[in-house]
Amino acid sequence: MPFDVALQPQGVYWYHMRAAPVIKHIGVKVLMLCLVVAMSTGSVFAQSVVVNQDLSFGFIYPGVPKEIDKTTTGSAAEFLVTGTEGDEVSVTFTLPSYMSQNGFTMQILFPQTSCALDSSAVPDQSSPPVDNIDPYDPFTYRLGSAGLTIWLGGKVIPKLVQPPGDYTADIVITVAYTGL
Repeated sequence: MPFDVALQPQGVYWYHMRAAPVIKHIGVKVLMLCLVVAMSTGSVFAQSVVVNQDLSFGFIYPGVPKEIDKTTTGSAAEFLVTGTEGDEVSVTFTLPSYMSQNGFTMQILFPQTSCALDSSAVPDQSSPPVDNIDPYDPFTYRLGSAGLTIWLGGKVIPKLVQPPGDYTADIVITVAYTGL
């Protein structure tokens, strides 16, 4: 999937994912766009954050809420944080309340248990060892040999008369090296 990268002051990178076009007359297709911010507090430091999968709700129907669980492969958002094994990072999400499309909005929720993570060599999305994390609360974790994989689900609540289209919003994940 294509993305734009812009270097911001102090070495902060913003990745803006673009959704591929879809047929707009069958229903509403929802794709969350993920922004990534990686911050370094030291001079000898290498860390990267990659969006492996955007949060994608696929087609939804007016008046019918749809939830994507964090363990849903191919639909839940997936982020990979890499760096030096054993380093501690702080992770914070900035989450939207609404998605939009041509002036129309749709509510989106992120339940308190919609985030999970795994720092093992072979991350397992179907049964993550650290599960049910509240994405509204910052958390710290140590990178494993394969980094740290983070999954995020969510729920959309379309109106009874929701216009069709590609609804998008930005999820911002900020990852900072703690120095520990």
